[in-house]
Amino acid sequence: MSMRDDGPSLSKDERWVLVLEDEQRLRDDLAGRLSAIAADLGPVSVAASAEEALQLCQHAWPHIAFVDIRLPGQSGLAFVKALHPDTSVVFVTAHEEHAVEAFEQGAVDYLLKPVVEERLQLCVDRLRAKSTAPLSQVLAVLDGLQSRAALQVQQAPQTAFARWISASAGRRMRLVSVHDLIYLQSDNKYTRLITRDGEHFVEEAIRNLAPRLDPAEFRQISRSVIVSLRDVLLVERDDSGGGQLHLRDREDVLRVSPLFMRAFKAFVG
Repeated sequence: MSMRDDGPSLSKDERWVLVLEDEQRLRDDLAGRLSAIAADLGPVSVAASAEEALQLCQHAWPHIAFVDIRLPGQSGLAFVKALHPDTSVVFVTAHEEHAVEAFEQGAVDYLLKPVVEERLQLCVDRLRAKSTAPLSQVLAVLDGLQSRAALQVQQAPQTAFARWISASAGRRMRLVSVHDLIYLQSDNKYTRLITRDGEHFVEEAIRNLAPRLDPAEFRQISRSVIVSLRDVLLVERDDSGGGQLHLRDREDVLRVSPLFMRAFKAFVG
């Protein structure tokens, strides 16, 4: 798919914002927050796939597009190549470390999931000031990222991460899906698994479990705690260089040690 400057227009009278995100909760949350704090940028329309987004664009291109990098079917990286060259693009990414590195150099704007309020406001301010990069520059960065990612795939050994963790209680054993994990916490010689349906114990040290978890989904925040990134609501830094981590839909507050705070710098700004 190539970038278009024909077909639909980019009319000044029909300014609108596209949010392209396949996860409904994240999609609705971002669209709602944009409508609340950035109504001046135009009405917000949402799409769950690149194909659905292109249907919305048949009459007019969005002036601003928030695009998730990883989508089912056609990727967000491929989708932006179809946009009007004057569209401002903001990438929404979970754990694309190589992409974040390029974004932080000022090539394009980005939002890291979960999107924190301060970072979203900064992004909106940049959009108002028209200080985001032109799409031609975005595409140049994308080409570099894709080439780099392809090289990394060729060079990196393939690692199979755990899908299940065996937790035992007396004579009973339970298979806990890693997708149900909220966080893991060291408890003497055991590891406590906090899941959506309760607590389970594993007779294994947390340092042995850590390499079996996908770093794209889990992050260690101290020597004794590993947390699911999709369950992180916000992180508050303190004067010690560490901070407090708050979870979605739970009252638990987890300590982020100074040693591990750097991994969360994108969350706290």
